[in-house]
Amino acid sequence: MTNKLAPAMVGQKIILMVIPPPSLPGTSSEVRNQFLAPLHQVYAQATTRRNCPAESDWDWLTKGVDRVLANVRSGRDFLQTFQPFWARELQVGPYFETLASARRLGMVAECSALLRRQVDARRPSPLDAFAALAPFDLYAGDGHYLEHATHDAAVAETYWATGHFFALNLKSQSLFPLALADQVGRKKEHDVRALKRQSVATLRQGAGKGRKVLWVWDKAGVDLAFWQARKASGIYFLSLCKTGMCLAVEREQAVDFTQPINQGVTSDCLVSDRRGLRLREITFCDPRDGAVYVYLTSEMTLEPGLLALLYKTRWEIEKVYDETKTKLQEKKSWATTATAKTMQAHFVAIVHNLLLLLQDWQQQQGVENTAEIQRRQKRLDQQQSDLAKTGQTLPLVYRILQRFTQATFKLIRWLRAHWHQATSLPQALHQLRSLYAKL
Repeated sequence: MTNKLAPAMVGQKIILMVIPPPSLPGTSSEVRNQFLAPLHQVYAQATTRRNCPAESDWDWLTKGVDRVLANVRSGRDFLQTFQPFWARELQVGPYFETLASARRLGMVAECSALLRRQVDARRPSPLDAFAALAPFDLYAGDGHYLEHATHDAAVAETYWATGHFFALNLKSQSLFPLALADQVGRKKEHDVRALKRQSVATLRQGAGKGRKVLWVWDKAGVDLAFWQARKASGIYFLSLCKTGMCLAVEREQAVDFTQPINQGVTSDCLVSDRRGLRLREITFCDPRDGAVYVYLTSEMTLEPGLLALLYKTRWEIEKVYDETKTKLQEKKSWATTATAKTMQAHFVAIVHNLLLLLQDWQQQQGVENTAEIQRRQKRLDQQQSDLAKTGQTLPLVYRILQRFTQATFKLIRWLRAHWHQATSLPQALHQLRSLYAKL
Protein backbone atom coordinates (compact mmCIF):
# COMPACT_ATOMS: atom_id res chain seq x y z
CA MET A 1 0.00 0.00 0.00
CA THR A 2 1.49 3.36 -1.00
CA ASN A 3 0.74 6.86 0.17
CA LYS A 4 -1.57 9.01 -1.90
CA LEU A 5 -0.75 12.58 -2.81
CA ALA A 6 -3.62 15.00 -2.17
CA PRO A 7 -3.64 18.56 -3.57
CA ALA A 8 -4.25 21.43 -1.14
CA MET A 9 -4.76 25.06 -2.24
CA VAL A 10 -2.57 27.66 -0.55
CA GLY A 11 -3.07 30.98 -2.28
CA GLN A 12 -2.37 30.33 -5.96
CA LYS A 13 -0.08 27.35 -5.32
CA ILE A 14 -0.88 23.66 -5.23
CA ILE A 15 0.92 21.71 -2.50
CA LEU A 16 1.04 17.92 -2.49
CA MET A 17 0.51 16.53 0.99
CA VAL A 18 1.46 12.95 1.89
CA ILE A 19 -1.55 11.08 3.27
CA PRO A 20 -0.42 8.04 5.31
CA PRO A 21 -2.12 4.67 4.97
CA PRO A 22 -4.99 3.97 7.36
CA SER A 23 -3.94 2.98 10.86
CA LEU A 24 -3.66 -0.76 11.32
CA PRO A 25 -4.89 -2.62 14.39
CA GLY A 26 -2.59 -2.34 17.41
CA THR A 27 -0.31 0.54 16.39
CA SER A 28 -0.23 4.33 16.05
CA SER A 29 3.21 4.50 14.40
CA GLU A 30 2.91 5.69 10.80
CA VAL A 31 6.23 4.07 9.87
CA ARG A 32 5.13 0.76 11.36
CA ASN A 33 1.77 1.09 9.58
CA GLN A 34 3.51 1.61 6.25
CA PHE A 35 5.82 -1.33 6.82
CA LEU A 36 3.02 -3.71 7.85
CA ALA A 37 0.45 -2.58 5.27
CA PRO A 38 1.37 -5.24 2.63
CA LEU A 39 1.22 -7.95 5.31
CA HIS A 40 -2.19 -6.74 6.48
CA GLN A 41 -3.40 -6.85 2.89
CA VAL A 42 -2.47 -10.51 2.43
CA TYR A 43 -3.69 -11.38 5.94
CA ALA A 44 -7.15 -10.20 4.91
CA GLN A 45 -7.01 -12.72 2.04
CA ALA A 46 -5.80 -15.66 4.13
CA THR A 47 -8.20 -18.61 4.35
CA THR A 48 -6.53 -20.14 7.43
CA ARG A 49 -7.05 -17.21 9.84
CA ARG A 50 -9.36 -17.88 12.74
CA ASN A 51 -10.90 -15.89 15.59
CA CYS A 52 -8.98 -16.56 18.79
CA PRO A 53 -10.03 -14.71 21.96
CA ALA A 54 -6.67 -15.18 23.68
CA GLU A 55 -4.46 -13.88 20.85
CA SER A 56 -5.73 -12.80 17.44
CA ASP A 57 -3.94 -14.10 14.36
CA TRP A 58 -3.08 -10.54 13.34
CA ASP A 59 -1.51 -9.84 16.74
CA TRP A 60 0.51 -13.03 16.43
CA LEU A 61 1.73 -12.07 12.96
CA THR A 62 2.84 -8.64 14.13
CA LYS A 63 4.55 -10.11 17.20
CA GLY A 64 6.59 -12.35 14.90
CA VAL A 65 7.64 -9.31 12.87
CA ASP A 66 8.39 -7.45 16.12
CA ARG A 67 10.71 -10.21 17.26
CA VAL A 68 12.69 -10.43 14.02
CA LEU A 69 13.25 -6.67 14.08
CA ALA A 70 13.76 -6.41 17.85
CA ASN A 71 17.42 -7.42 18.21
CA VAL A 72 16.70 -9.29 21.47
CA ARG A 73 18.61 -12.21 23.00
CA SER A 74 15.76 -14.55 23.98
CA GLY A 75 12.01 -15.03 24.11
CA ARG A 76 11.86 -13.69 27.66
CA ASP A 77 13.91 -10.67 26.66
CA PHE A 78 11.51 -10.05 23.77
CA LEU A 79 8.37 -10.33 25.89
CA GLN A 80 9.68 -8.04 28.61
CA THR A 81 10.99 -5.44 26.14
CA PHE A 82 7.86 -5.25 24.00
CA GLN A 83 5.14 -5.85 26.60
CA PRO A 84 4.55 -2.11 27.20
CA PHE A 85 3.56 -1.67 23.54
CA TRP A 86 0.92 -4.41 23.52
CA ALA A 87 -2.68 -3.94 24.55
CA ARG A 88 -2.81 -7.35 26.22
CA GLU A 89 -0.14 -8.97 28.39
CA LEU A 90 1.41 -12.13 26.98
CA GLN A 91 2.95 -14.61 29.41
CA VAL A 92 5.99 -16.77 28.66
CA GLY A 93 4.07 -20.08 28.73
CA PRO A 94 1.32 -19.12 26.27
CA TYR A 95 3.88 -17.47 23.97
CA PHE A 96 5.93 -20.65 23.56
CA GLU A 97 2.79 -22.77 23.31
CA THR A 98 1.66 -20.63 20.39
CA LEU A 99 5.07 -21.02 18.76
CA ALA A 100 4.42 -24.77 18.83
CA SER A 101 0.90 -24.47 17.36
CA ALA A 102 0.50 -26.27 14.04
CA ARG A 103 -2.63 -24.22 13.30
CA ARG A 104 -0.79 -20.92 13.79
CA LEU A 105 2.08 -22.20 11.65
CA GLY A 106 -0.37 -22.89 8.82
CA MET A 107 -1.69 -19.34 9.06
CA VAL A 108 1.80 -17.78 9.16
CA ALA A 109 2.96 -19.96 6.25
CA GLU A 110 -0.04 -18.94 4.13
CA CYS A 111 0.52 -15.24 4.82
CA SER A 112 4.23 -15.69 4.08
CA ALA A 113 3.43 -17.32 0.74
CA LEU A 114 0.84 -14.69 -0.21
CA LEU A 115 3.24 -11.88 0.65
CA ARG A 116 6.00 -13.50 -1.38
CA ARG A 117 3.68 -13.78 -4.39
CA GLN A 118 2.83 -10.11 -4.00
CA VAL A 119 6.54 -9.22 -4.06
CA ASP A 120 7.04 -11.38 -7.15
CA ALA A 121 4.17 -9.65 -8.94
CA ARG A 122 5.16 -6.09 -8.03
CA ARG A 123 8.94 -5.95 -8.36
CA PRO A 124 10.63 -5.40 -11.73
CA SER A 125 13.94 -7.16 -12.36
CA PRO A 126 17.03 -6.39 -14.46
CA LEU A 127 16.72 -9.99 -15.67
CA ASP A 128 13.51 -8.98 -17.48
CA ALA A 129 15.79 -7.41 -20.11
CA PHE A 130 16.54 -10.93 -21.38
CA ALA A 131 13.56 -12.22 -23.38
CA ALA A 132 14.99 -15.76 -23.22
CA LEU A 133 14.36 -15.80 -19.45
CA ALA A 134 10.66 -14.94 -19.74
CA PRO A 135 9.53 -18.63 -19.76
CA PHE A 136 11.65 -19.40 -16.67
CA ASP A 137 11.07 -19.18 -12.94
CA LEU A 138 14.51 -18.74 -11.38
CA TYR A 139 15.48 -19.69 -7.83
CA ALA A 140 18.68 -19.86 -5.81
CA GLY A 141 18.76 -22.30 -2.92
CA ASP A 142 21.16 -22.83 -0.03
CA GLY A 143 21.44 -24.15 3.50
CA HIS A 144 21.42 -21.80 6.49
CA TYR A 145 22.24 -22.70 10.10
CA LEU A 146 21.27 -21.07 13.39
CA GLU A 147 22.44 -21.72 16.92
CA HIS A 148 20.38 -24.35 18.73
CA ALA A 149 17.47 -23.27 20.92
CA THR A 150 18.19 -22.77 24.60
CA HIS A 151 16.24 -25.87 25.61
CA ASP A 152 17.19 -28.14 22.73
CA ALA A 153 18.32 -31.55 23.95
CA ALA A 154 21.99 -32.43 23.69
CA VAL A 155 23.04 -35.29 21.41
CA ALA A 156 26.10 -37.19 22.67
CA GLU A 157 26.90 -34.23 24.93
CA THR A 158 26.85 -31.75 22.03
CA TYR A 159 24.18 -29.45 20.65
CA TRP A 160 23.23 -29.52 17.01
CA ALA A 161 22.67 -26.29 15.13
CA THR A 162 19.26 -25.77 13.52
CA GLY A 163 19.44 -26.19 9.77
CA HIS A 164 17.16 -24.44 7.30
CA PHE A 165 17.03 -24.46 3.52
CA PHE A 166 15.79 -21.21 1.99
CA ALA A 167 15.14 -20.17 -1.59
CA LEU A 168 15.46 -16.77 -3.23
CA ASN A 169 13.54 -15.75 -6.32
CA LEU A 170 16.31 -14.40 -8.57
CA LYS A 171 13.94 -12.12 -10.45
CA SER A 172 12.17 -10.40 -7.54
CA GLN A 173 14.61 -11.24 -4.66
CA SER A 174 11.73 -12.57 -2.53
CA LEU A 175 12.72 -15.14 0.11
CA PHE A 176 10.90 -18.24 1.32
CA PRO A 177 11.69 -21.32 3.45
CA LEU A 178 12.13 -24.46 1.39
CA ALA A 179 12.62 -27.01 4.17
CA LEU A 180 13.74 -27.52 7.74
CA ALA A 181 16.80 -29.75 7.87
CA ASP A 182 16.39 -33.27 9.23
CA GLN A 183 18.02 -33.23 12.66
CA VAL A 184 16.77 -36.51 14.01
CA GLY A 185 19.38 -38.79 12.54
CA ARG A 186 22.16 -36.45 11.46
CA LYS A 187 23.99 -33.43 12.77
CA LYS A 188 23.97 -31.61 9.44
CA GLU A 189 21.81 -32.70 6.54
CA HIS A 190 23.47 -32.52 3.14
CA ASP A 191 21.86 -30.22 0.59
CA VAL A 192 21.25 -33.04 -1.89
CA ARG A 193 19.44 -35.15 0.71
CA ALA A 194 17.20 -32.20 1.55
CA LEU A 195 16.50 -31.58 -2.13
CA LYS A 196 15.57 -35.21 -2.69
CA ARG A 197 12.98 -34.92 0.08
CA GLN A 198 11.16 -32.21 -1.90
CA SER A 199 8.31 -33.13 -4.20
CA VAL A 200 8.09 -32.04 -7.81
CA ALA A 201 5.30 -29.64 -6.79
CA THR A 202 7.55 -28.03 -4.16
CA LEU A 203 10.39 -27.58 -6.62
CA ARG A 204 8.06 -26.14 -9.26
CA GLN A 205 6.63 -23.63 -6.75
CA GLY A 206 3.31 -23.29 -8.51
CA ALA A 207 4.79 -22.73 -11.98
CA GLY A 208 2.12 -23.02 -14.66
CA LYS A 209 2.04 -25.60 -17.41
CA GLY A 210 4.77 -25.01 -19.97
CA ARG A 211 6.91 -22.87 -17.68
CA LYS A 212 10.45 -23.98 -16.88
CA VAL A 213 11.96 -23.82 -13.39
CA LEU A 214 15.71 -23.37 -12.98
CA TRP A 215 17.35 -23.95 -9.59
CA VAL A 216 20.77 -22.43 -9.00
CA TRP A 217 22.69 -24.20 -6.24
CA ASP A 218 26.29 -24.27 -5.09
CA LYS A 219 28.55 -27.30 -5.56
CA ALA A 220 26.73 -29.15 -2.79
CA GLY A 221 23.67 -29.35 -5.05
CA VAL A 222 25.30 -31.51 -7.72
CA ASP A 223 23.49 -34.83 -8.06
CA LEU A 224 23.32 -35.44 -11.76
CA ALA A 225 20.90 -38.37 -11.68
CA PHE A 226 18.46 -36.48 -9.45
CA TRP A 227 18.37 -33.41 -11.67
CA GLN A 228 18.23 -35.51 -14.83
CA ALA A 229 15.08 -37.17 -13.50
CA ARG A 230 13.54 -33.77 -12.71
CA LYS A 231 13.96 -32.56 -16.31
CA ALA A 232 10.86 -34.54 -17.24
CA SER A 233 8.91 -32.21 -14.93
CA GLY A 234 10.39 -29.03 -16.38
CA ILE A 235 12.89 -28.58 -13.52
CA TYR A 236 16.51 -27.73 -14.37
CA PHE A 237 19.64 -27.01 -12.34
CA LEU A 238 22.74 -24.84 -12.57
CA SER A 239 25.78 -25.32 -10.34
CA LEU A 240 29.53 -25.04 -10.12
CA CYS A 241 31.40 -28.17 -11.17
CA LYS A 242 32.89 -30.07 -8.24
CA THR A 243 36.59 -30.83 -8.26
CA GLY A 244 37.30 -34.41 -9.33
CA MET A 245 34.14 -34.99 -11.36
CA CYS A 246 34.84 -37.33 -14.29
CA LEU A 247 33.08 -35.86 -17.30
CA ALA A 248 33.83 -36.65 -20.93
CA VAL A 249 33.51 -33.96 -23.58
CA GLU A 250 31.20 -35.16 -26.35
CA ARG A 251 31.01 -31.97 -28.37
CA GLU A 252 32.19 -28.39 -28.12
CA GLN A 253 29.43 -25.98 -29.07
CA ALA A 254 29.92 -22.67 -30.87
CA VAL A 255 29.60 -19.54 -28.73
CA ASP A 256 27.99 -16.48 -30.30
CA PHE A 257 30.39 -13.75 -29.21
CA THR A 258 28.34 -11.10 -30.99
CA GLN A 259 26.04 -11.36 -27.97
CA PRO A 260 27.42 -9.00 -25.29
CA ILE A 261 26.26 -11.34 -22.52
CA ASN A 262 28.76 -13.98 -23.72
CA GLN A 263 31.80 -11.83 -23.01
CA GLY A 264 34.05 -13.82 -20.67
CA VAL A 265 32.84 -17.25 -21.83
CA THR A 266 35.70 -19.42 -23.05
CA SER A 267 33.88 -22.67 -23.89
CA ASP A 268 30.45 -24.30 -24.02
CA CYS A 269 30.57 -28.11 -24.19
CA LEU A 270 28.20 -31.03 -24.15
CA VAL A 271 29.58 -33.51 -21.61
CA SER A 272 28.52 -36.83 -20.08
CA ASP A 273 29.38 -38.83 -16.99
CA ARG A 274 30.17 -42.55 -16.71
CA ARG A 275 26.46 -43.41 -16.68
CA GLY A 276 25.89 -41.55 -19.91
CA LEU A 277 24.01 -38.63 -18.32
CA ARG A 278 24.36 -35.61 -20.57
CA LEU A 279 25.01 -32.11 -19.27
CA ARG A 280 26.28 -28.78 -20.42
CA GLU A 281 29.65 -27.52 -19.17
CA ILE A 282 30.36 -23.79 -19.46
CA THR A 283 33.73 -22.20 -18.72
CA PHE A 284 33.95 -18.53 -17.82
CA CYS A 285 37.05 -16.40 -17.14
CA ASP A 286 36.92 -13.29 -14.94
CA PRO A 287 39.23 -10.72 -16.58
CA ARG A 288 39.68 -8.85 -13.30
CA ASP A 289 41.77 -11.57 -11.67
CA GLY A 290 41.95 -14.37 -14.23
CA ALA A 291 39.83 -16.73 -12.12
CA VAL A 292 38.20 -19.54 -14.12
CA TYR A 293 34.74 -20.86 -13.27
CA VAL A 294 33.23 -24.07 -14.64
CA TYR A 295 29.44 -24.40 -14.50
CA LEU A 296 27.27 -27.48 -15.00
CA THR A 297 23.64 -27.31 -16.08
CA SER A 298 20.87 -29.50 -17.42
CA GLU A 299 19.49 -26.49 -19.35
CA MET A 300 20.50 -26.65 -23.02
CA THR A 301 18.99 -23.54 -24.67
CA LEU A 302 20.11 -20.37 -22.88
CA GLU A 303 23.21 -18.42 -23.90
CA PRO A 304 26.23 -19.60 -21.88
CA GLY A 305 26.97 -16.09 -20.64
CA LEU A 306 23.40 -15.76 -19.41
CA LEU A 307 23.82 -18.93 -17.36
CA ALA A 308 27.07 -17.51 -15.94
CA LEU A 309 25.11 -14.40 -14.97
CA LEU A 310 22.45 -16.48 -13.24
CA TYR A 311 25.05 -18.30 -11.19
CA LYS A 312 26.55 -14.96 -10.22
CA THR A 313 23.16 -13.90 -8.85
CA ARG A 314 23.17 -16.96 -6.56
CA TRP A 315 25.47 -14.95 -4.30
CA GLU A 316 22.46 -12.78 -3.44
CA ILE A 317 21.07 -15.47 -1.15
CA GLU A 318 24.34 -15.37 0.79
CA LYS A 319 23.91 -11.60 1.14
CA VAL A 320 20.38 -12.12 2.41
CA TYR A 321 21.72 -14.51 5.06
CA ASP A 322 24.14 -11.76 6.05
CA GLU A 323 21.16 -9.41 6.36
CA THR A 324 19.25 -11.78 8.61
CA LYS A 325 22.18 -12.79 10.81
CA THR A 326 24.30 -9.64 11.00
CA LYS A 327 21.74 -6.87 10.68
CA LEU A 328 18.60 -8.46 12.07
CA GLN A 329 20.59 -10.60 14.54
CA GLU A 330 18.57 -13.73 13.81
CA LYS A 331 21.31 -16.12 14.92
CA LYS A 332 19.51 -18.45 17.31
CA SER A 333 16.44 -20.70 17.21
CA TRP A 334 13.45 -19.37 19.13
CA ALA A 335 12.20 -22.69 20.50
CA THR A 336 12.79 -26.44 20.42
CA THR A 337 9.96 -27.83 18.28
CA ALA A 338 10.17 -28.24 14.52
CA THR A 339 6.93 -26.24 14.29
CA ALA A 340 8.46 -23.27 16.12
CA LYS A 341 11.66 -23.40 14.06
CA THR A 342 9.70 -23.50 10.81
CA MET A 343 7.52 -20.60 11.99
CA GLN A 344 10.65 -18.58 12.78
CA ALA A 345 11.90 -19.20 9.24
CA HIS A 346 8.64 -17.87 7.81
CA PHE A 347 8.82 -14.75 10.00
CA VAL A 348 12.38 -14.11 8.82
CA ALA A 349 11.20 -14.40 5.20
CA ILE A 350 8.22 -12.12 5.90
CA VAL A 351 10.46 -9.38 7.29
CA HIS A 352 12.90 -9.66 4.38
CA ASN A 353 10.06 -9.39 1.88
CA LEU A 354 8.49 -6.45 3.72
CA LEU A 355 11.88 -4.71 3.65
CA LEU A 356 11.94 -5.13 -0.15
CA LEU A 357 8.52 -3.52 -0.48
CA LEU A 358 9.48 -0.75 1.95
CA GLN A 359 12.54 0.13 -0.11
CA ASP A 360 10.46 0.17 -3.30
CA TRP A 361 7.95 2.50 -1.62
CA GLN A 362 10.72 4.81 -0.43
CA GLN A 363 12.07 5.08 -3.95
CA GLN A 364 8.58 6.02 -5.14
CA GLN A 365 8.70 8.81 -2.55
CA GLY A 366 12.01 10.01 -3.98
CA VAL A 367 14.21 8.64 -1.19
CA GLU A 368 17.35 7.03 -2.63
CA ASN A 369 20.43 5.65 -0.88
CA THR A 370 22.61 8.12 -2.74
CA ALA A 371 25.79 7.46 -0.75
CA GLU A 372 25.69 3.72 -1.45
CA ILE A 373 24.78 4.26 -5.12
CA GLN A 374 27.78 6.57 -5.52
CA ARG A 375 30.06 4.13 -3.70
CA ARG A 376 28.94 1.26 -5.93
CA GLN A 377 29.35 3.31 -9.11
CA LYS A 378 32.82 4.43 -8.03
CA ARG A 379 33.86 0.81 -7.49
CA LEU A 380 32.47 -0.18 -10.91
CA ASP A 381 34.22 2.71 -12.65
CA GLN A 382 37.51 1.76 -11.00
CA GLN A 383 37.23 -1.83 -12.21
CA GLN A 384 36.52 -0.71 -15.76
CA SER A 385 39.39 1.77 -15.63
CA ASP A 386 41.83 -0.92 -14.46
CA LEU A 387 40.78 -3.29 -17.27
CA ALA A 388 41.01 -0.54 -19.88
CA LYS A 389 44.74 -0.25 -19.18
CA THR A 390 45.21 -3.73 -20.65
CA GLY A 391 42.72 -3.25 -23.49
CA GLN A 392 39.93 -5.21 -21.77
CA THR A 393 36.41 -4.36 -20.70
CA LEU A 394 34.31 -5.51 -17.77
CA PRO A 395 31.89 -8.23 -18.96
CA LEU A 396 28.18 -7.46 -19.03
CA VAL A 397 27.75 -10.22 -16.41
CA TYR A 398 29.31 -7.85 -13.85
CA ARG A 399 27.62 -4.67 -15.03
CA ILE A 400 23.96 -5.46 -15.62
CA LEU A 401 22.86 -6.49 -12.12
CA GLN A 402 23.47 -3.27 -10.24
CA ARG A 403 20.84 -3.65 -7.53
CA PHE A 404 20.84 -3.79 -3.75
CA THR A 405 20.82 -7.34 -2.42
CA GLN A 406 20.09 -6.60 1.24
CA ALA A 407 18.68 -3.91 3.48
CA THR A 408 21.26 -1.52 4.92
CA PHE A 409 22.01 -0.95 8.58
CA LYS A 410 20.82 2.63 8.07
CA LEU A 411 17.37 1.46 6.97
CA ILE A 412 16.98 -1.13 9.72
CA ARG A 413 18.12 1.30 12.44
CA TRP A 414 15.75 3.93 11.06
CA LEU A 415 12.90 1.43 11.09
CA ARG A 416 13.62 0.40 14.67
CA ALA A 417 13.88 4.02 15.81
CA HIS A 418 10.40 4.85 14.47
CA TRP A 419 8.78 1.47 15.16
CA HIS A 420 6.75 2.72 18.14
CA GLN A 421 7.17 6.46 17.65
CA ALA A 422 4.38 8.74 16.47
CA THR A 423 6.57 10.33 13.80
CA SER A 424 4.77 11.48 10.65
CA LEU A 425 5.79 9.78 7.43
CA PRO A 426 7.11 13.00 5.79
CA GLN A 427 9.26 13.71 8.85
CA ALA A 428 10.56 10.12 9.04
CA LEU A 429 11.35 10.10 5.32
CA HIS A 430 13.20 13.40 5.67
CA GLN A 431 15.38 11.82 8.35
CA LEU A 432 16.05 8.76 6.19
CA ARG A 433 16.93 10.91 3.19
CA SER A 434 19.46 12.73 5.37
CA LEU A 435 20.95 9.40 6.52
CA TYR A 436 21.23 8.12 2.97
CA ALA A 437 23.07 11.25 1.86
CA LYS A 438 25.94 10.56 4.30
CA LEU A 439 28.87 8.30 3.44
